Amino acid sequence: QVASALLRDWLRQQPRGAQLGAMSGERHTFETPEIARTKASELAKQWDNLGFQIRPLNGYMKYTWTAGRWDDGVFVPAPYVLLHINSGALHYGISCFEGLKAFACKDGMVRLFNPAANAARMQEGARRLRIPEVPTDMFVKGVTEAVRRNAEFVPPYGHSASMYVRPLLFASGPMLGLAPLAEEFTFLVTVTPAGGYFSKSADEEGLEALVMEEYDRAAPRGTGRVKAAGNYAADMEPLHIAKAKGFGTTLYLDAKEQRYIEEFSVCNFVGVTEDGKYVTPHTESILASTTNRMLQQLARDAGMTVEHRPVDFDAEIASFKEIGMVGTAAVVVRVKSITRKDKVYTTTSFDTLSRLRATLQGIQCGELPDRHGWLVEVCPAVSSSKL
Repeated sequence: QVASALLRDWLRQQPRGAQLGAMSGERHTFETPEIARTKASELAKQWDNLGFQIRPLNGYMKYTWTAGRWDDGVFVPAPYVLLHINSGALHYGISCFEGLKAFACKDGMVRLFNPAANAARMQEGARRLRIPEVPTDMFVKGVTEAVRRNAEFVPPYGHSASMYVRPLLFASGPMLGLAPLAEEFTFLVTVTPAGGYFSKSADEEGLEALVMEEYDRAAPRGTGRVKAAGNYAADMEPLHIAKAKGFGTTLYLDAKEQRYIEEFSVCNFVGVTEDGKYVTPHTESILASTTNRMLQQLARDAGMTVEHRPVDFDAEIASFKEIGMVGTAAVVVRVKSITRKDKVYTTTSFDTLSRLRATLQGIQCGELPDRHGWLVEVCPAVSSSKL
């Protein structure tokens, strides 16, 4: 009822339609499809089995950039956006996004996990795609407000789930050609309650990966190091080919030599050597996972040697006793084998990465001290008795 009232109020504030030509003054009204909203009470028995999927909630935060500045933002109680058919995002892929999480902590407060790191990474993507940057304070305010207005959907403390937050930045104004740039850009923040990116069996047993010999994830000096939306399209066909062969994910080597490890499908590669070193690849075409950065810090805190460097697949892959896929949605998932052509490389353990994951998750939910100041308070958690 509250969401429906918000939607009615919002609709009353909108112009009767979208203007299609300043000379004629013609307007058309667009209706949204019917919205079947999620009810928090319906999720009460699903908190540990949410999967990773979109659920329509109360709404999202929207900011618009025009005339050289960002507006103050508005909460939109419908999962739709009115977009020009010639928008730069639709035609030229001028779009980047982020992923972060909010948690209901042990002390009864909801907190975001390190949003400033995501703000900085989105700013890097914006510079690469010639999109106006979202200032850090506006980014943090936007993600905080999106979580606060959907607080009843934050999974309660003690469950293996969180509120997944998806900020999206794109050219919403029309463009015909790459110059001049659009005159309008949009920054959205959507949220959804979610479990792990992969299935529970994958988390417990590990995944089998296939090295993609005939596909490249990103070109040298391309957009691979930023979270451009179009980067993920390169993995669509290879991933489905790998899954059809029975593999859980893909692994890419560098496009130039097919020698150095780059990334798994949607995750960074992390390996632990026999002598206990934390190794993760470095190239100019790899997106730096915020989760990987924090795990590196936790590894250093635990006294481990951390190496961020090129990793030669053939020369080094057999030296890793543990291999993990690292990302915000996945956290850390074991990779139990990697297949390249007719060779299969298996791992023997996941103990070190599992301990680092447990430490990270302990900080996220307030069970362990936040020594690095990663948590940002949002609001009190909604009691399950009030759902």
